Amino acid sequence: MTDCGFVTRQFPSEVSLDAAKVYAILTCEAPVGSYVVIDAGGRSYLARISAVRVADIYAVANAPVLTPEQERAVSLRLGPTTAELELISECAGGVCAPPGTPVPIHAPLRRPREGEVVKMLGLPSGGVALGNLALPTGEELRGEEVFLPIDALRHHVLIVGTTGSGKTVLVKEIAYQLARWRAVALDAVGHFYHLAYDGVEVRVVLPVTRRLARRGLRAVARRAAAKAIWRGRGRYRCRAFGRGGVLTRMELEVEAPHGRGRLQVYPWALESGGILYDLPRAIPILSQQARIFYKRVLEEAKRMSGASRVDDLFKFLTSPAEDQRGRPAVMYEKIGASLGLHASTMENIVRALLALVETGLVDVEGPGFKVAEPPYSRALAGYTVVDISGLGTHQQRLVVYRILDAVYKTARPVTAVLIDEAHLFFPQTRNEDEQAFLEAHLTRLTRLGRAKGIAVVFATHMPDDLNDVVIQLANTKIVLRSDPRVLEKLGVPPAERRFLSKAERGVAYVQSYAYRHPIYVKIAKRTTHLG
Repeated sequence: MTDCGFVTRQFPSEVSLDAAKVYAILTCEAPVGSYVVIDAGGRSYLARISAVRVADIYAVANAPVLTPEQERAVSLRLGPTTAELELISECAGGVCAPPGTPVPIHAPLRRPREGEVVKMLGLPSGGVALGNLALPTGEELRGEEVFLPIDALRHHVLIVGTTGSGKTVLVKEIAYQLARWRAVALDAVGHFYHLAYDGVEVRVVLPVTRRLARRGLRAVARRAAAKAIWRGRGRYRCRAFGRGGVLTRMELEVEAPHGRGRLQVYPWALESGGILYDLPRAIPILSQQARIFYKRVLEEAKRMSGASRVDDLFKFLTSPAEDQRGRPAVMYEKIGASLGLHASTMENIVRALLALVETGLVDVEGPGFKVAEPPYSRALAGYTVVDISGLGTHQQRLVVYRILDAVYKTARPVTAVLIDEAHLFFPQTRNEDEQAFLEAHLTRLTRLGRAKGIAVVFATHMPDDLNDVVIQLANTKIVLRSDPRVLEKLGVPPAERRFLSKAERGVAYVQSYAYRHPIYVKIAKRTTHLG
């Protein structure tokens, strides 16, 4: 315990409905943002230094400066260092609450004891460990560990930070701690395989395109192993398992300079029979009108062509035909006319089928094997990485929306979904039909999913491109170094933006309904990090 000053009589100690503050003379070095404790007759106050002032006594007396030479000639006589303190908590009898009484004049200030700030802030004592409390300057407070409770996770989290701010490190740390329950990481880069080197049993859902499947089983295994080894030298062994001609699972053992790991790889692709009728929930292309009539058009096309595969149905709908007046047309125009549908509605449906075909993720076959959707009850049973790295945007969205549907259907408490690069899958859009599609997915996953124990962690370095609904849904926001304009959009107070716009790597500002007061945290790194 170190004496740090006392409350001064020079300014009033104020507690009101709008604010609680006090002024003190400092006798120790304490930067802006530091915590101090004020002991006052059976009560203790936790305060945060919001401003520090040092002034020359001649300036205090308003002595005029006539010339620059006179300014330099007069020796400095500094008065005491004064500080404005924001009162955060008032504690008595082991119970802490927002300040309700003014601090007595001349009450002593001291530095907090280890672990005292966390208690006086009323921070949770369990959940997912984020790191230690920190000051806005980045200084870490040892022994002041910060947790985000599981219930707060179920009210969803948004993590924002520029490239290099420590955003992905934090997401991986959260994934590591949630792996003992059930966690699904949507991996757009290839960062999340490596928990296998920390002893985590890793499952990988690996989308397999037609192009990759044509290269054979060895190519599929190499694709997964390359991500697990991560640009380093290493070796791997793989065993493949199948049933009824379908490649169902691959056991992958990897050895690299950073350790050894075992992964269960579940190849993933769609089949026409499973996706055709679910297309309106899988691709955000269909207009509201097209969604209404999509099933009817599909059934008519299947009846007329006898086809059941996506490729064949698309070819049929775009094949030459004659309209009722004998003029050249294409088949979808003829079907549209018979059903009384506008040409734009039919064109919209055909574009959606084309988008599905062009993903190359439907009816995938390789030499001697096929790829289908895995049994999600097994593939999503523990810690699962959905590897969408290397896929195009439309391919990624198709996989993500389908997997999220599966997560919802098989959810159990606690099921965590970690969505890195969230702006890719839930973008900002002015298209009403696409916005309705995104809101339907978000509502199901977050609002309805909360009752099933689903907790979603969204992470992005481009919040301007992220759908505003996500920002509204996330009741906990963890903000790392970001542009001032982004900080304003996220509701970060102006006084904090000066620090956050230039914060060092791993320093985060956390706002959560689970905390009575926003805090700074220095993210702790406990796991293997590659990439």
